[in-house]
Amino acid sequence: MNAIVVVTGPEGPTLELATVPVPTPGPTQVLIRVSASGLNRADLRRTQAHFKVSGPVVAGLEVAGEIIECGAEVAGLQDGDNVAAMAPGGYAEFAVAEDVSAIKVPADMPPEQAAALATWYMTAHDAMVTAGKFRRGDAVLVTAAASGIGIATAQIARAMGAGVLIGSVRSPKDNAAFAGLGWDAVSAGAPEDIRTCVATATNERGVDVVIDTVGSGILDALMDATALGGRIVSVGRMGGFHDQIDLDKLALRRISLVGVTFRTRDRAQKAAVRDAMMRDLWRLLESGAIVPPVDRIFALKEALAAQEHMKANKHFGKVVLQVRDA
Repeated sequence: MNAIVVVTGPEGPTLELATVPVPTPGPTQVLIRVSASGLNRADLRRTQAHFKVSGPVVAGLEVAGEIIECGAEVAGLQDGDNVAAMAPGGYAEFAVAEDVSAIKVPADMPPEQAAALATWYMTAHDAMVTAGKFRRGDAVLVTAAASGIGIATAQIARAMGAGVLIGSVRSPKDNAAFAGLGWDAVSAGAPEDIRTCVATATNERGVDVVIDTVGSGILDALMDATALGGRIVSVGRMGGFHDQIDLDKLALRRISLVGVTFRTRDRAQKAAVRDAMMRDLWRLLESGAIVPPVDRIFALKEALAAQEHMKANKHFGKVVLQVRDA
């Protein structure tokens, strides 16, 4: 099969189109004929540190396509199902995924949109609803609001009845699609800007839930922006892995600081994340109330150019590789 593999070049790891064997699904895995593969910032590391792999390192972490083979212990999925899945080696014509990381796709959803579901929407729902204990009417702050997780969180928050929705962005976003997410207020990304914007938008009360993908440099501002008893959920660390924390402020404001990742979850926990997302979002995805935005579609052989496009940080929505026509 055709696949994009990671190779060592003179300036570090790069990507090349190659022919590799079709993978074989294990007992709890499905083999997917890939229609589209979604790009994620983790792809830029050009490793598969998130997963244990052997043989050629095929790039990519996320696919949408049709199941053509199920392992003996797979439950709830069958051959012919159209799914979106977290799948190591997703930049390829075929990929394997754990059954608990695959979700069925609404019948009318194009694979280019479906390619965003497994990472953005499963992650955002788990962070906001499960870890952040979101309830209808809560005020929500989303950092890196134009990122994939930011977009998905905003859409979910609006659809599930957020009382106030605030975003922060590193640089101004004046496109109609970003405005269309329904922000009540948008802040610049600097700590003082976040504090001032949230105080104004919430009449000094603060937000109930913060979904943060920035990490280093803004934690103190996020704590100041959080209401008493609020929750800060750390999803990503685009700005760095280390920060300082005022433990007295944490205690006095009774803030919960929660970290989330899929890498340390067992099968039952991953299944619970998937099932919770499907419970709350399926009808919204099926009806078109939530539509994953697609920024640009590249051919599989253009994977390196697609990654460079994503790296430039000028996109809004999913960058996708079209592997085959739907």
